[in-house]
Formats: sequence, C-alpha cells, structure tokens
Amino acid sequence: MEIKPGPRINAINRPFWEGCNEERMVIQHCASASCAKWFYFPRVCCPYCGSGEWSWQQASGIGRVVSYTRVHRPNHKAFFAEAPYYFAAIGLAEGPLMYGRLEAAAADKKLMNRPVKAFFIEQAPGQKLPFSLRSIEGDTLAIQDRPDIFGPTEGSASSMRAR
Repeated sequence: MEIKPGPRINAINRPFWEGCNEERMVIQHCASASCAKWFYFPRVCCPYCGSGEWSWQQASGIGRVVSYTRVHRPNHKAFFAEAPYYFAAIGLAEGPLMYGRLEAAAADKKLMNRPVKAFFIEQAPGQKLPFSLRSIEGDTLAIQDRPDIFGPTEGSASSMRAR
C-alpha cells in the first residue's frame, strides 16, 4: 500500500496542523481594528491590510460548496483506489476559501451551495487533515445560526425578520 503524502509543516503553519491533530479548525484572524478579517492559508501578515498583528482563532469549520470537481485520475498513486471522488472549494462561514474532499454520502446530491462541516481524518502517519467534509443539511442549528453565509432558513429569526 502506497503511503499518502503529508503536509510540509513549518513555523508559520504549525498551529494550523496542531489544531487539526486536536480536531479543531484553527485559522488566522487579523488583529487590526480596521480590518479584523479571517484568512487562510497560513502566512506572516494579513493579505488584506498587510498587518503583522494577527492571532490563531478557532473557526466553526462550517461553510458552503463554492465549486467542485469529480477526480477520476488522482495525481498521486496512493489515491488511485479512492477514485473517483469529489474535491471542492469551500467558502468558510468566517470568510476564507478552503479546499477539501467531500465524503461519498455528501456527494450523492446537489453539491453547489451545499452546507458542509469539516471533520478530521488521519491521512499521513501522525497527522490529521480537515479535508473531508460532511453535509450538514440536517443540522438546522448550524445553518440557522449563520444566516450571513447560509442565508435565512425557514423558521429562523432571520427569515422572520425578512418577511
């Protein structure tokens, strides 16, 4: 069996990968009062305002499918047995875009704009990844609590105000 490739961990991205091993979605948040944006992938300064003042914060791990593709021929032979599978761009509730795989059950229905939540799997020895995503359509609390990304849902306070 072929070993799957793991991430290249360095001083800049180590808190992200440590959070994954603890099954927590941890991403960077700009500390500048005039910016205060979340950002991913890990870097030394905010890509929006250039501030070097930021912190690692726990994110919700929920988002929506923005785009996807069905992979029939993976680039690494360790993934050949898993093909075909879906790989998606996910707009996180906090704002950043993250990429990940959709589990088979989540890929059975319409995918665009589908709400998903990260869960963590050990892909490389000793390293968990947040790149498998489960559908949360049935998780009405997660959806209702985030109308900023999911829009108002039937019965939520946001949908009541919209009427």
